Amino acid sequence: MRNLLNIIGAILMVGCTTLNSITNEGGSLYTIENSDDTITKVKSDTTGSLNNKDYENLKNYLTDITQQKINFDKKVIINFIDNDPKTYRKNYQVPWDIFYGNMENDLTKLGECNHFWIINQRVKDLDYYHGDKINWVVDKNNLIRQSFFKYDGLNGGFVIIKPNGDYFLKIGEYRKSDVLNTHNEFK
Repeated sequence: MRNLLNIIGAILMVGCTTLNSITNEGGSLYTIENSDDTITKVKSDTTGSLNNKDYENLKNYLTDITQQKINFDKKVIINFIDNDPKTYRKNYQVPWDIFYGNMENDLTKLGECNHFWIINQRVKDLDYYHGDKINWVVDKNNLIRQSFFKYDGLNGGFVIIKPNGDYFLKIGEYRKSDVLNTHNEFK
């Protein structure tokens, strides 16, 4: 019964969002372990469209937290990390392929974009996420998390936003090729 209530709650949360998220026909489910030891399965690949107010708020927020002048005539790509690793190992860095090479150069070869590495403010172990190489920007007001990555227990994901506010959202674990292929195909 508890699992059924969690599923209904997740459906209501997604259905009531101002983001008007539309679930793709394909894609896979991502399993999230909740703090009460229950499991929630959510669609890992979705598309949607930000309404004008939400998109303007997001643009202003990104400009504020990055302290950059951003050209919003280009796609915005956000790699987002939501939590610390479950097991802390001093001086250990996750062997994740998105940190290898130069993501910005790889993305630019496929088309112009604005790329940001954004991390939840509660994450403390930036070294684990290659903080020595990546300029992580803190989601200080949780706007990115609340808009796209709402679930607790989520490792993170990425979102690609077109200049018109349409977006592709991948929640959960992913590879560098997932970001590059989606950037290339999401026209």
